[in-house]
Amino acid sequence: MSKYFDNPNNVNENNINNAGTPIDDGSGYKKPTNLLNALSVIQRLFVIETRTDEDLPSEYFTIEQIWDFFKVGFKSGFLESLIFITLLPFLQTIYPSFKYFFFHEKLNENELLILQTISFLPIIFSTIYLVYLSKYYKGNITRRALISLFTGRSFAFLIKGIIIFLMFKWFYYISYEYPEKVWDLIDFMRWIINLFLPYNIDNNIVYNYYFTFIAPALEKTAKEILVTMFFFALLPYITIFLKGFTKYSKIKRARKYFDNY
Repeated sequence: MSKYFDNPNNVNENNINNAGTPIDDGSGYKKPTNLLNALSVIQRLFVIETRTDEDLPSEYFTIEQIWDFFKVGFKSGFLESLIFITLLPFLQTIYPSFKYFFFHEKLNENELLILQTISFLPIIFSTIYLVYLSKYYKGNITRRALISLFTGRSFAFLIKGIIIFLMFKWFYYISYEYPEKVWDLIDFMRWIINLFLPYNIDNNIVYNYYFTFIAPALEKTAKEILVTMFFFALLPYITIFLKGFTKYSKIKRARKYFDNY
């Protein structure tokens, strides 16, 4: 076993640097570039903190490391939200309505369930991964690392959710207040739709399709995306809060039992 762990009292700033954590000695620090890197760093921090009798000062995890973990979380959240806002409207609104309107084929309940599941899979898997990370929420340093990571991801979710909500609301407003602009857009992009059809269609058909299925769904989809983004942005924090509350309750019960004994 490493000499740094033989005696917990020997753990100091230099030991943390040599153990490969993000605490920099001027040359050994490597910035995490993705969630897997961040997990590896947090695992090392967790091992160090579990082998010390006293909490290490949170200042060991410097502002630079906080910013690096925030950026990793932000980039991850930005990519997740981008995939989600692409899949959700396409799989739950555009694809089913397109198939029904142009091919006269209606999806059954099982197909709709599969599409809904696929829409949320990326964001669910990522959230489960971050919830898993909460098991390392122990000492001052690991808490700081996890909070930085979660905050970056949540910040990206909230920003993207608000932007998409406002953008869809704007499209909804333009569609009904200025339908001539929709017509111009359809006239410009009709060739794209023709690529997916065995026959050519004119602007009137696309215009009818848009105002029958797409435009009415814009407002509902905007609200659904916003609510989903907020929920998955807050879920990791809720997990940490429940974990901390459970740990505090156990300690309180143990002290009460010891006092009564």
